Amino acid sequence: MPTSGAVPRIRVTAWWTMLACSVIALVTSSYLAYTSFTSSPVAGCSGGSVFDCGHVLHSRWSKVATVPVSVPAILTHLSVISLLLFRPISLFWKRVRTGALGVAALTAGGAALWFLGLQIFALGHLCPYCMVAHIAGLVLAGTYLFSRPTHAPSLRYVAPAAAAGLAVLITLQVATEPPPTFEVIEHTAQPATFSAPGANDGSETFAAPGVFEAPAGDASAKGEVIDGLFAPPESVSNINEANRLISQVAEFDAARFAMAMVNPASLLSAEVDSASDTPKTAEILGGVRLTTKDWPLVGKPDAEMVFVEMFDYTCPHCQRTHESLKAAEQHFGDRLAVIMLPVPLDGQCNPEIKSTHASHREACDLAKLAVAVWLVDREKFADFHSFLFESKSNYSQALSHASKIVDEAKLKSIVSGPTPTEYIQKHVQLYQRAGAGTIPKLLFPKTTTVGAVESSQSMIRLIEQHL
Repeated sequence: MPTSGAVPRIRVTAWWTMLACSVIALVTSSYLAYTSFTSSPVAGCSGGSVFDCGHVLHSRWSKVATVPVSVPAILTHLSVISLLLFRPISLFWKRVRTGALGVAALTAGGAALWFLGLQIFALGHLCPYCMVAHIAGLVLAGTYLFSRPTHAPSLRYVAPAAAAGLAVLITLQVATEPPPTFEVIEHTAQPATFSAPGANDGSETFAAPGVFEAPAGDASAKGEVIDGLFAPPESVSNINEANRLISQVAEFDAARFAMAMVNPASLLSAEVDSASDTPKTAEILGGVRLTTKDWPLVGKPDAEMVFVEMFDYTCPHCQRTHESLKAAEQHFGDRLAVIMLPVPLDGQCNPEIKSTHASHREACDLAKLAVAVWLVDREKFADFHSFLFESKSNYSQALSHASKIVDEAKLKSIVSGPTPTEYIQKHVQLYQRAGAGTIPKLLFPKTTTVGAVESSQSMIRLIEQHL
């Protein structure tokens, strides 16, 4: 370590500043590497706002080849610390140390500029932990330059070497195929038993598939097994039954009835044909089935391929997945339908969320509004669903738009009623059954995809492989 008696005071200050910067960057980068390798959440930096660590750390720019960028950062700052602590025994080794220190410091500074630019201009989100490491890198490079004259002969070799190292980093990132941002989880033929969060040893545990009743307040989920179907809220079942009876009355054919009286066999044949026309269902989680006509759906209820998406309209990862899913819908056309289950990242209606981020404060209201639009006019749901993702409107704006595209009186009546809340409770229970945690989730018969699917080609491949 230099002393004030051996070198000018400015050199001592520079030495301590560079050491402090590298230590700060090393600690921060080590923590980010830990969260990356263990898939742990970054403390105090949830998604949705400008400061969104998840968005940054799961982007294609978070890795160099297949290695998290925090790893080369760790190696760089370990090198700087080692060089600062190294005591050269001759003028030659002192020059070597100074040159190597310059290459490492300037490379760190250049990389900091590169990654700051990516966060601001390419991603539109910032990672506070990354910012700390990058600012430390910039101060490190600036201190090195400030402590040595810019016309020093060594800079003629140090600067090109640092630029070459930075060029290699950028080339690897640009040329490498973006890493997957999602995980595929396999399910067994019979799903594991479901236990409601917070349940103690005496609470009810049951195996899926089954019908899960909406929880009362904070009580544990209740349910019973009924032919493997996950039922919609009871109030909606009653509405559907009433609509079915009304439809039967409206479609009453007196001539057909008279013919049936003359030839009862014709009526029996019609009833057999009707019974064989069973509702289309989507199977998920290794056995749970949802009837397409009973849940918010984009596509035709009798589509050849159907799966389930769990999402939040205020979730940026869900917004990016929506874009790739739209491309897949265009690719498959009427062959594909998706049951859309909004799962708000808001503790007011989702007990799995212990701390609600400010960006999700209206997530419950937006989800209920989307369900209400579907209940009023199913033909308008797909357009409103896309509007919420693409406009990123707040609740007031979304309600205003919804009132223009569906019957406003019916919408207000349903929004103020219990049914949308019952639906969200059902969605949350299925979310719990799917393991809670990260969204979006794409639920197929034997697999679940967790995390953002940002590539349309990846989305198409997933659908082709798992349906």
